[in-house]
Amino acid sequence: MINLEYKLEELNLNILEKKFLEIDKKLDAEKLKNLGLVQESNGELCPTNGLLILLDKFEHCRIKSARFKGTNMVEFLDKAEFYGNIFEQLKDAISFIKKHINYEGKIEDLQRTDRYEIPLVAIREAIINALVHRDYENYGRDIKLGIYDDMVNIVSPGGFPLSITEKYLLKGRSEIRNKVLARVFKELDYIEQWGSGVKRIMASCETYGLKKPDIRETGDSVDVCLYRRTTINEPKVKVEAEKNHDLNGQEKQIIDYLFKNWSIKRKDVERILGVKKSRAYSIIDSLSDKEIIKKVGRSSATRYILIK
Repeated sequence: MINLEYKLEELNLNILEKKFLEIDKKLDAEKLKNLGLVQESNGELCPTNGLLILLDKFEHCRIKSARFKGTNMVEFLDKAEFYGNIFEQLKDAISFIKKHINYEGKIEDLQRTDRYEIPLVAIREAIINALVHRDYENYGRDIKLGIYDDMVNIVSPGGFPLSITEKYLLKGRSEIRNKVLARVFKELDYIEQWGSGVKRIMASCETYGLKKPDIRETGDSVDVCLYRRTTINEPKVKVEAEKNHDLNGQEKQIIDYLFKNWSIKRKDVERILGVKKSRAYSIIDSLSDKEIIKKVGRSSATRYILIK
């Protein structure tokens, strides 16, 4: 919708122009019209609400973030409110999460690999989804980002569109609430293709051997939970695995390793246990048959993760 409270010439479009130049595109009047960022009224170009949201001209277009102690909202350890243009908010929110989650390292094939405990692609996609798909007509609410000992939680105003259910969402079906924002993010390559973001969240967390993320509708909000690698629930899971299956000492060693690392390769099994290739495969097959681990990846990228 056109917003007549602002004149286009009064708005600073430098950040948008810069974003388009970064991908060798020009943001001219024709592009602004095609994207729905401006519309013509009485012979002059006027900004739309979509453009004003991108430029942070509404007070409710914010991300409120907090790091809580433990697994509830009783005690704050840190908090921040992010405003500015939508791209700055995305950057600041990701930085806040990186500040409060663990940066892990592991040795794989004699090489050290360092990365955050939650895949950054999942974090990025979850925040982009919140920014692009939230309900901006609700002026009394903003995006809430909470970091707990066991998860990162992102809550955005507005439930699923009427034709979308959690089941369809996980299959990659999408319906765009804010078409102007979605077109801009797609044009700037923040979105690869419609409906692919949720699949990337799920796949990247599975590759890390993390508990499956929850994406659910809670009242008039969408609630995304990205689970951390934590000891809060893992001892219980470990006890249950050992209780329900007749595990030998070598299998317990592999489970111990997987609770401390993201995944394991067959070569890791050989190295950890000091066994040959055939025995390593035998142990992997046994744990797979007992539905304790599962295979992900192919060929040289094949590895095994815990089923949680």
